[in-house]
Amino acid sequence: MPYTLNILPCRTDNYIWLFHNTRHAWVIDPSLAAPVLDYISQQGLILADILITHHHHDHVGGIADLLPHLTGRVIGSSQRIPSLTENLTAPTELTLSFSDVRVQMLATHGHTYDHVSYFVPNAFEHPILFCGDTIFSAGCGRIFDGDNAQYVETYTRLMQLPEDTLIACAHEYTEANLEYALAIDSSHADTRTYNNEVKYARARGEPSLPSTLAREKLINPYMRCLTMEAAWVDALTEFALRRGEVDVCIRSPLDAFTLCRKLKNQF
Repeated sequence: MPYTLNILPCRTDNYIWLFHNTRHAWVIDPSLAAPVLDYISQQGLILADILITHHHHDHVGGIADLLPHLTGRVIGSSQRIPSLTENLTAPTELTLSFSDVRVQMLATHGHTYDHVSYFVPNAFEHPILFCGDTIFSAGCGRIFDGDNAQYVETYTRLMQLPEDTLIACAHEYTEANLEYALAIDSSHADTRTYNNEVKYARARGEPSLPSTLAREKLINPYMRCLTMEAAWVDALTEFALRRGEVDVCIRSPLDAFTLCRKLKNQF
């Protein structure tokens, strides 16, 4: 049975991801209930499962009002989400309720120490990663109670996923992230091209997402840190010195990632 992917904007910049067949819908990180309830009502759908990436309010705020409509489970991997009905330990694999869709729950720590993502390899034309606040297009999530080393390990694993994997993150931060990337390396052709595409889409009121893993490997500053791309490391070093950093010495992907994230916090 074919599945349809939808993106539901809410709050200032949140996205709720929802996919469905002709009968059931599955929702990822419902920040608010109203967009979900409106959509499933309009489409005549039954709410099956809710998948949660982490405990922050703008990812779980809609759960309580969705529970009366839920016929399946609230799935996640955190002791900090009391509304979970199935609290799993990542990495693991599960089948969504009322379907044959297999989902890999991946440990993607960094933004928080217990953040997870959901990789769906076979339900759509391309694999898709529902990654919450782990990967943003041209960026990564701010570090709360995770750390840089966790993030490097997470990105290293996620970069091994198929190149055509769709990156379905939870916020529309792409323009701001590209502004930062171009402040560091203004001559990078792929980033400049993508920046123009994103500005055109946003001017028409369209989301910049989903991205693809192939694209992110080209333009995402933190993935460029992990590959230790020479031009990027040089540009990052020069940018750090211009921003007042002293004794800048990038010897490893962790050094590059840590510096890149630090400078973004100050940008």
